[in-house]
Amino acid sequence: MTKATHTAEAIRAAMDHLIDRATNYDIDALQSIYHDDFHTTLVAPDSTVTTFNKQEFIEHFRKQAEAGKHQLNTWAEWHDFHILGDTGVSVLTRKHSGMNDQEMKLLCNIEWRFEDGRWQVLREAIFMQPLDS
Repeated sequence: MTKATHTAEAIRAAMDHLIDRATNYDIDALQSIYHDDFHTTLVAPDSTVTTFNKQEFIEHFRKQAEAGKHQLNTWAEWHDFHILGDTGVSVLTRKHSGMNDQEMKLLCNIEWRFEDGRWQVLREAIFMQPLDS
């Protein structure tokens, strides 16, 4: 029997919460959403790769909040959710300008781990593309 916490709906709810809190620069919430072993890989349109650990990524959001950035775009198109045990994956497309101040399409593969009674983001692979691609 599948646990109520281990469903596509639960991962979708966790992803919606992440989008809501990240696009509003909620640093306290991000501390709880991102796993201590979090790692993200961003691939820019020119194939430049940037990586962040948890604290580096949260600092990126903190600097944007301190600079008075407005709320980021919350648009998302959902492609897939997969759960295997205490891990899950969300595959989606996003639009926002939080990485380089230019509105971009973000192709995202986000890995989740269920730990300490909640889903936490463990890994993100984000491929940035111009909106017109």
